[in-house]
Amino acid sequence: MSKIIGFPLGLIMWLLYQITHNYAWSIVFFTIITKILLFPLSVKQQKSAAAMTAFQPKLEKLKKQYGNNQQKLQEEQMKLYAEEGINPMASCLPLFIQFPLLYGIFDVVYRPISHIIRAEDDVILKATEICRNIFTQNGGTVPAYFNARPEIYIVKEIQNAVKNNTGAFDGLNDPEFVNSVAEFNNKLFGIVDLGDIPSLHPEVWNAAAVILLMIPIMSGIIQLFMTIYSQIRNKKMNPDAPSMAGMNVMLYVMPLFSVWIAFKYPAGIGFYWTMSSLFSCIQSMILYKIYTPEYVASLVEKDKAKRKKKARPNMMERYQQLMEEQMAQAQQQNGGKVPAKAGGIAVSSAADEEEDKPEVKISKAKQKEYERMIIREARRRQAEKYGEEFIDDDGE
Repeated sequence: MSKIIGFPLGLIMWLLYQITHNYAWSIVFFTIITKILLFPLSVKQQKSAAAMTAFQPKLEKLKKQYGNNQQKLQEEQMKLYAEEGINPMASCLPLFIQFPLLYGIFDVVYRPISHIIRAEDDVILKATEICRNIFTQNGGTVPAYFNARPEIYIVKEIQNAVKNNTGAFDGLNDPEFVNSVAEFNNKLFGIVDLGDIPSLHPEVWNAAAVILLMIPIMSGIIQLFMTIYSQIRNKKMNPDAPSMAGMNVMLYVMPLFSVWIAFKYPAGIGFYWTMSSLFSCIQSMILYKIYTPEYVASLVEKDKAKRKKKARPNMMERYQQLMEEQMAQAQQQNGGKVPAKAGGIAVSSAADEEEDKPEVKISKAKQKEYERMIIREARRRQAEKYGEEFIDDDGE
C-alpha cells in the first residue's frame, strides 16, 4: 500500500525538489500542500467537533434519564442525532485519511533515489548489491534496516565514495547515476542528513547530532501543546462536559507516539511529522477562533433548514427510518393492535389509519414485553442486513 500511495506523492515531491533543490524544503512545501488539500476535511472535522461539544449536555440528559435501560438509551440517542443532524463519526474522517498518507510519506522518504532521482530499478538493484558488499567486506555486517530502506544507505555510501574518491561504485558503469546521487541535497540547514536516525547516544556530539535530537523532541512538544490547547478550548466551549479520562489518556499518548516514531525512523519522517504538527496547530488555532459555540449553533440550524427544504434524510435519519420500518414489519408479523408509540418510536399501520378505530389498551407488562420483542426483531433484521451475527441478549 505504501508504494501505491507513495507513487503520486513521489511525483509531487520530485516537482518540489526541482524547484527548491533541497529535500528539507521540499518536505516543508509538501506538508503545506497536503494541509491545503485536506483543509476542507479539517474544517468539517472542526465543525463536527464543536457541534458535538455543544451537543454534549443533551446526551448527558438522556444518560441520566435512561441510564438503567441501555437499549432505550441507544434508541433515544439515535433519534437525537437524527433530529440534530449530527454524525458522531464525522470528526474521525481526516484521521483515517492521514494515516494512509503517512504510509506514502514513509515510502517517499525511504526511496529518494526512486522518487526524486528517478533511477531505473535495475540500476538501484546493482547499487544495492555493491553497498551490501561494502558493509560485509573485512568481516563487517549489514545494518539492521538495510533491507527495509536500502536507498537511504546507497545515498550515504555513494556520497562518501565520491567525497573520498574511492571508486567503490565504478562497477555500475553509470557515472550519470553516481553523480546524480552524489549531488542529491538531503541536508537540513546544510548539515543534517535527513536519512540519519536520531539518537540519544550519537558517536559524536556536534551541531548535526543536536539538531537530529531536537527533531523528535520538537515533534512531541508541538503535539502536546496542540492537545492541551484543544482541551482548554473544548472545556471553555462546554464547561459542564464530563471528564473523559480514557480519551484524555489517548490524547496524551499521541505526543509520546510521535516522539517514538521520530526516534525510530529516518529524520526525514520526523521532520515531516514535526512540520505537519506545526501547521496543524496553527490551523486549529485559526479554526477555533472561527467556529465559536454561537457560530456552530447557527450552522446547525442552517443545516436543519437545508435538510427540510431538500427533504433528504441524513445518515442518522436514514438509520432511524430503517428502525421504524423494521418495527412496523415486526408489528404486522406479531398481529393485533398496539399503542401508537412503542419503544419510543411512533409506528402505525395503514389499516389502522383507514379504519380509524380506537386504540386497544393493553397492560404495562404486555406493553413492555411487546417493546422488547420489537427491539429484538429490529436488531435481528439489522444484523441480517449487514451480515453480522445476531446475539439475543434475552436468551431467546
